[in-house]
Amino acid sequence: MATGRSAAWFSALLLGAILLLGASTLSPASTVESQARALVTPLVSAVQNTLRPISDVIFHAGQVRGLSEENGSLRLEVERLEAELGAFREQRIAVQAASALLSATSFEADQLLTAPVLLRDPAPGQRTLLIARGSDDGVIEGQPVLGAGGTLVGLVATVEPKRSWVRLLIDGDSSVAVVVQSSRVPGALEGGGGGLSLEFVARSAKVVVGDVVVTSALGGRLPPGLLAGRVASIESQSQDLHARITIEPLSDLRRLEQVLIVTGFIPGLGIDMPGAMP
Repeated sequence: MATGRSAAWFSALLLGAILLLGASTLSPASTVESQARALVTPLVSAVQNTLRPISDVIFHAGQVRGLSEENGSLRLEVERLEAELGAFREQRIAVQAASALLSATSFEADQLLTAPVLLRDPAPGQRTLLIARGSDDGVIEGQPVLGAGGTLVGLVATVEPKRSWVRLLIDGDSSVAVVVQSSRVPGALEGGGGGLSLEFVARSAKVVVGDVVVTSALGGRLPPGLLAGRVASIESQSQDLHARITIEPLSDLRRLEQVLIVTGFIPGLGIDMPGAMP
């Protein structure tokens, strides 16, 4: 409807212009021209005011399209920068975690190898990790794997060229020779059901809640003195030969992201590592 009205006004303007042109040859032309101008000027202003929004829309449409394309490009650039920032933060966290692991052990740096955790075995009853280090990096089966604070979290179970599986202490197939640090009472630290227990400890042995358990050199499978856990509870009855002792891990084994492999130790040879904890 606005378009039809604008066309009618334009026709009126055109007709007025023709009348003015014809009247300009008459003697009283100035009077007629003035009157016509007074009559036509409001019509011209009305037409301009009507057409201006349309022209503005056409003009700004091109600007909006250009701004939209520019905003799309800027949005992609922001997303790219955010992705790079996220990757940088993850790298920094990994470096800080590895540095914290190294600083918490008494081993020499050339005896240790950092490894990121790639996967946790989802199978029921399995407590294993896949790490991004393998035989190409000097990893061999049976080497100890350390977590936060230089505590023992498991042993290398299977080795491939580029990666390895680690059996955590809480795995049902895990069994490690240990001693109670304060009393030197020997025992076997065994996993099962997602927890740890100290087996083959006599009911009368000097073990109390809070005692720290460390690895034993017995059998040459592990360097001695690695922190392995803490006594959480002790239960026994008069007819029992052995106490039922629950051990609390010193690391959160369910949230490991970086671990240390003691590549300087060769299992089975009974090598006492230089710098190992006493």
